[in-house]
Amino acid sequence: MIHQIKHFVIVLALIINLHPSLASTAQEKEKSLLIDELIQEHGFDEQYVLDIFDNTKYLPELIESISKPAERTKTWPEYRNIFVTKKRIAAGVLFAKQHEEIINRAAREMGVPRKILLGILGVETYYGRVKGSYKVMDSLYTLATGYPQRAKFFKSELINLFYLSREENLPILDIKGSYAGAMGAPQFISSSYRNYAVDGNADGRIDLFNSWDDVLMSIGNYLKRNGWDSSKSIYSRYPLSNLKLSELASKTIKPTSTIQDLLNEGIEINGFRADDIAQLIQLDDANIRDDSYIGHHNLYVITTYNRNVMYALVVIQLGEEIESYLN
Repeated sequence: MIHQIKHFVIVLALIINLHPSLASTAQEKEKSLLIDELIQEHGFDEQYVLDIFDNTKYLPELIESISKPAERTKTWPEYRNIFVTKKRIAAGVLFAKQHEEIINRAAREMGVPRKILLGILGVETYYGRVKGSYKVMDSLYTLATGYPQRAKFFKSELINLFYLSREENLPILDIKGSYAGAMGAPQFISSSYRNYAVDGNADGRIDLFNSWDDVLMSIGNYLKRNGWDSSKSIYSRYPLSNLKLSELASKTIKPTSTIQDLLNEGIEINGFRADDIAQLIQLDDANIRDDSYIGHHNLYVITTYNRNVMYALVVIQLGEEIESYLN
């Protein structure tokens, strides 16, 4: 049944691509359904909703962008070299020195290490330098009506954007972010902004665009709420043979093994409970000796921010490089 659904989605996408008029008709139908839902089910003012959609653009180039994210098209060395660079490390060191007090407070109150807060912020937006230039309304509208594979998700995010705009008094058409609708310095999607962002400076607003207090406390709160456990480890480096790596390793974001499983395979790793998560990580084009990792509990918490183990690894390693200059 799942195979049939996937086949149908692929065929539908091909038909739409080959026949733009059908795409336009399908898109207009989805647009009408969205407008009706916002008005009838969520109670937004009809004229307000119509005005918003009248000033929203469909951006077909986003469909290609979201179909080929860097995590899927880059090898591990290529991906790492995008983020763990001398310039980004230097920017992180400078940011850490300028905002030491709030970074330390966020780490202390949320139980998340400074290196992880710094790593996420550095990978996501280069410490606020690259927040995205797309209007979030345009992005979410395009993906909700023109990307059937994840239309339900982006439709939900668009509805959340309407609520977020009202709750935080943000002009909905002025909010800018990534092509996928992530926004602010921590690149929260609409639902994450509403569910996890916090008022870090107690000024009565949650501003992920201009307040570093709000940004850093919100990143920490996101990880804490998604299971960060300060008593658990993040990852280990471990030299493995090609044979062992191929037998046990996985790129999955759902770990499938434990310390005991590794011990059973003759891989000695000490200092952990037998039932602790311990997943060998398979990386494309990686040097086995230099790039062999074991992911523990908190590494997989980081993947809730971006569903890829390479993302979690560059966050950790960027943060570690920054910390080495601060200690």
